[in-house]
Amino acid sequence: MAEVSVKARRSQTSATAPRGKAAAELVRQSNRWRDNYNPLRSLVISRVVSILEAAERGDFAELQLVMRKLERRYPVLKGLKTRRLSALEKLDWDIKVVDELPEGATQAQADAQQKFLRSRYELIENLTEAFGRLALAEFRGYTILQKHRYAAGDGGVAATNDGAVRELHWLPQDQFSREGCFGDFFYNQDSRFGIGGDSCAATLGEQNRIGGEDLPREEFVIREVDDPLYEIALIAFVNWAMGRKDHAAFVEIFGLPNAIVIMPANIPAGKEDEYRAGAEKVADGVSGALPAGSDAKFPGEAVRGNSPFKEYCDAQDADVVLAGTGGRLAMLAADKGGLGDGPAEEHADAFDDIAQADARKINAVLQADFDKLELAADFPGQPVLAYFELCSVEEEDATAVVTNVVSLKGAGYKVKREQVEEKTGFELEEVEVEATPPSLNEEAGLPAERRARSDAPYLNRSAGSADTFGQALAAKLDPVSALLNRITEIKDDAQMIATLQTLLTHSDGLTALVTADVTKAANALEQTTAAAFAKGLKP
Repeated sequence: MAEVSVKARRSQTSATAPRGKAAAELVRQSNRWRDNYNPLRSLVISRVVSILEAAERGDFAELQLVMRKLERRYPVLKGLKTRRLSALEKLDWDIKVVDELPEGATQAQADAQQKFLRSRYELIENLTEAFGRLALAEFRGYTILQKHRYAAGDGGVAATNDGAVRELHWLPQDQFSREGCFGDFFYNQDSRFGIGGDSCAATLGEQNRIGGEDLPREEFVIREVDDPLYEIALIAFVNWAMGRKDHAAFVEIFGLPNAIVIMPANIPAGKEDEYRAGAEKVADGVSGALPAGSDAKFPGEAVRGNSPFKEYCDAQDADVVLAGTGGRLAMLAADKGGLGDGPAEEHADAFDDIAQADARKINAVLQADFDKLELAADFPGQPVLAYFELCSVEEEDATAVVTNVVSLKGAGYKVKREQVEEKTGFELEEVEVEATPPSLNEEAGLPAERRARSDAPYLNRSAGSADTFGQALAAKLDPVSALLNRITEIKDDAQMIATLQTLLTHSDGLTALVTADVTKAANALEQTTAAAFAKGLKP
C-alpha cells in the first residue's frame, strides 16, 4: 500500500529511499512474481471468455496482465498503439481563458489564473508521458494517475513549489480491482486474481479504496472508457495466433514439394536396393538420376496454392484496425502493394483525426481532475476562468504570411511587427527608405533635380535650345501628319501617287532635321513626351 498512500507519498524524501529509487519503484520490485508469469500460455477462447467475464465484475488483474503482453506480441495492436501515440505527440498544450467571462469576473482574475495554471503544468516532470497514458485508456479501459507533489523538506525546487504536482505517476492497471462496472476502484498491490465486485471491500479494505480517507479522489487523475479495444483485440489475437500456427504447419507440410517415385518394371535381380536408394534421394529433393521407365508424382501439388490461413489472419487484423481507427482501414493498405500519395495522406489524416478526438477527451479529464482543483485551492471563491487544452500546432507558411501582410497593407491596413515575427520566425529590422519620390516639374515633366540644373548647359546645348528645336520639329511634323490623314481618304490612284511623292519630300526634310543634331532631337522629344505625360497625370 506504500505505493499509492497519500501519507506515505508525502513522506517520500531522498533520505527514505536509495538514491535514484522512489518508494513506488521499491514496491514494484518486491512483487517479482509477475516477471515469471506468462499469461499467454494456454490462452484459448474459453479462457478468454472467462477473463472478460471476470473484468465485467471488476476483477481486472489477469485481463490487464494479458493485455500488457498482448501489446508487445500482437504486431497489428503494437503498430496501432504506436501510430496513435505518435499522432498525439504532434499536439501541443496551452492554457487558455474562457471566451466569455462570467458576471462579476474580471480580466485581471482570468490572466492571474492563466499564469498560475501554466506554471503548475510546467512543473510536471512527466507531462508528455501522462498524455500517452491517458490516451491508452482506449486500449485498456482505464488509466489511473496519482499526483505526486513537491515537499518543502526535499529542498531545491521543491522548497519554492511546496504542494505543486511534480509527477502524474502512472499506476499499472493490473494492480486495481473495482466494485463492479461502475463502482470505486481499489488498490490491489499484489495483482491478486478473483478480487472484484463485493469482494473488494472485504478483501482489500477501506484503506485501499480510491475516494476514501487514505486515498482521496482529488489526488488522482482517472480516465475511463466504456468500450475499450481489449474486448475485440483479445479474441482477435487468439484467432490470429491459431491461424499463424496452422499456417506454419501448412508450410512445413506443403512448402517443399514431396515426391513419390514409381520404379520401372523388370528391375534386374540384385539391383533393387540400389534403385530404391536412388529413388529415395530424388523423392527427398536431392538431385539424381532414375533408370528408364521411372516416374515421379507430387500428390500435394494441387493443394499447395489453396491456403486459407493468411486470409484468416488478415481478417483478425482488419477487425482490430477497424475498431482502433473508427472504421479507417488505410492502415492495412501497406500489405497490398504499398501506399500511394492519396492513400498515404488519408492514412496520416486518419490518425491525426483520432489524435484530435483523443485530445478532446484528455482535456476534459485534466480540466476536471486537475485544473478545477488546483484553481480552487489558490483562487477560492472565484469561478474557473482558465483551462488546459491539448491542441494541434499551427504551422504557418512564412511566404504566405508575408504575402498576406503586403495585401493588407495595400488595402490600407497595418499589421503589428510582433505578429509578423511570431508567424514567420523572422527578426525584422527597420530599413531607411526614401520617403517620397522626387517631385516632377509641372511645366516640363522633369525631376526637380534636373530642373535645378536647367540654367546650365545640358548635353552641350544652351538653355532654351530644346524649345527652338521643338518648334522646328513640329513645323516639319504637321504637314506629314496632314498628308497621312489625307492618304486614307484618296480613291483615285493617280492622286494617291502624287500625294505619296509630296509625303516623301516632307519626310526628307524631317529626316534631315532630326539627323542634323540627334542630341537636340532626343532632348526635344524627351521634353515633349514628359510634358504630355505630366499633363495626363493631372486630375
